[in-house]
Amino acid sequence: MKIIFQKDDLARALDLVQRAAQNKITSNTNNGIYIHAADNLVEFQANDFSIAIKTTCPAITEEEGDIVVAAPQLPMMIRLLPAGEVTMEQNKGEGFVKFSAGNAVYHFPIRSADDFPMVETMENVGSCTVAASVLAEMVNLTQYAAATDKQKPFFTGILFEIRGSSFAMAATNTHRLAAKEVTLSVPAEQPGRMIVPASVMTEVVRMLPSDEDAEVVISWAKSHVAFAFGSTYFISNLINGEYPDYHRVIPTRFDSTAVLDLKAFREAVAMVSPISRDMSYKTINFNFEDGRLDIYEEDKAIGSSRASIPAQLTGDPIHIIFNCFYVEDILKHSKGETVILHLLRNGPMLVEQEEDKTYQYVVTPMRGR
Repeated sequence: MKIIFQKDDLARALDLVQRAAQNKITSNTNNGIYIHAADNLVEFQANDFSIAIKTTCPAITEEEGDIVVAAPQLPMMIRLLPAGEVTMEQNKGEGFVKFSAGNAVYHFPIRSADDFPMVETMENVGSCTVAASVLAEMVNLTQYAAATDKQKPFFTGILFEIRGSSFAMAATNTHRLAAKEVTLSVPAEQPGRMIVPASVMTEVVRMLPSDEDAEVVISWAKSHVAFAFGSTYFISNLINGEYPDYHRVIPTRFDSTAVLDLKAFREAVAMVSPISRDMSYKTINFNFEDGRLDIYEEDKAIGSSRASIPAQLTGDPIHIIFNCFYVEDILKHSKGETVILHLLRNGPMLVEQEEDKTYQYVVTPMRGR
C-alpha cells in the first residue's frame, strides 16, 4: 500500500475522524483510524460506538489497500510535518505503516482491517436539509442552556423538533431554557423529535464547512442521528427518553415588560456581577421601578456593587433575583440595540430579542437571602 497525500488534505481528514477514534490503545476492541485507498481517493473512518465518522480526501494511489492505524498521536504528528507531499507506505507482512515528508519519518503500529467496525450509512425514517451556517447558529444559541450534570441525561442533550418546514432546537437544565426556530426551505417529509447529546453538536459544529452555500443533511432513525456534509458522514447515538414539552415552560402572561438598551444592560451587569460570582448563591438583584432598573448585590464578607440604567417599564414595579451566570449567558447571545424582558412577580422571566422573535430564553428566579 502506497499513497501520496497533500499534507493539508491528510491533516484535515485525520482531524475530522479522530474525534471518533478510540484513544486507549490497550482496549480490546479494534480501535484506531481505518484507511482505505483506491482510485486516487482515500476514505478514513473512526468508530467508538457512540459516534462514528467517515470522510474522504484526494490522493495519488500508487498501491491500493486498507489498514487500521492504532496511534492516537497520528493526527497531531501529521500536522507537524512540513507543507507539501506526505507519503504513506505499508508493506505486506509488516506490522507498521510509514509516513514520510521532508526529513521526517514516522512509524505507527497497524491492526487488521477485517475486524474494524465499519461506518455504515444508516437506514433513516426521516431527513431534512439545513444551511451549515444556520445549524451552527442554532446550536450556539441553545447549547449553553443544557445541563452538564449527567445524573439528568435528558437535559444534557439538545431537543430537535422537525415538523414540515419548522425546525426548532431547545436546551434546558430545568432552571433556564433556550429555544430557537427556523424555517426550512424544503419541508421535511416525516416529522422528527429527538434528543441529541450537546457534546455531539459541539463536534459537529467544529467540523462544518465554512462555505456560504454549504448544506447539512440531517437524518434520523429510532436511536441514531446522522449529519452529512461534503464528503463527511457523522453518526451519533441519541439520548433515549421523552423530552418534556418545553413550550409549556414559556410563559404567555406577564405582570410587567421592560425594554432596555442592550449595551447599557450588558455593562451594568458586568459592573455588578463580580460580587455575585464570589458569593455562594451567585445571585444578582433586579429592581424595576420609576423608569429605571437598579442592579445590585451585597455580601458583608465581600462587599457590594450597584448600577442603574433607564428602563421603559410597562406594568407594575418588580423586584426579582436571578443567577448572575444565567443573565450573563443570554446577554452574550443577544443582538440588536434593545432587549425586551417580560416579567412575572413570582415566576420565570422571558427574554425576547429585538431582531429575532424566533429565539426565546426563559430563566427562573431565585429566592432572596
